[in-house]
Amino acid sequence: MAQQLDLIRDVLDKQLVDSEETKMGRVDGIVLAIGEGAPRIDHFELGFTVLARRLHPRLETWLQALRRWSPRRTARQIVPWSAVQEINVHEVRLDLKAIDTPAFDWERWLRKHIVSKIPGSGEEQQS
Repeated sequence: MAQQLDLIRDVLDKQLVDSEETKMGRVDGIVLAIGEGAPRIDHFELGFTVLARRLHPRLETWLQALRRWSPRRTARQIVPWSAVQEINVHEVRLDLKAIDTPAFDWERWLRKHIVSKIPGSGEEQQS
């Protein structure tokens, strides 16, 4: 018997956790592929612009205009459905490492430009 999944209740806004138990944001959007047969989940989207689009399309446009000052490579991150290992009451577990995804672009930028400048931070000083 196939397991049923209520996408809005069971997936949207759930915490994403990588294979190393690192929290990497929440599911802000769900993209379905429509072809022959029933629609299927293609991927999840993460990011402020995705969340803003849910609130109002104009807010999404405004946030995309501000993106030029962001260290993120993309305004939205895509997590393929094939990376999902498990969906439980509290979280969606993924078969990937958060550090290798755009979810950690801010952390990498802060480490390089701020933390590395703090004496005793353990980070190498860069000129």
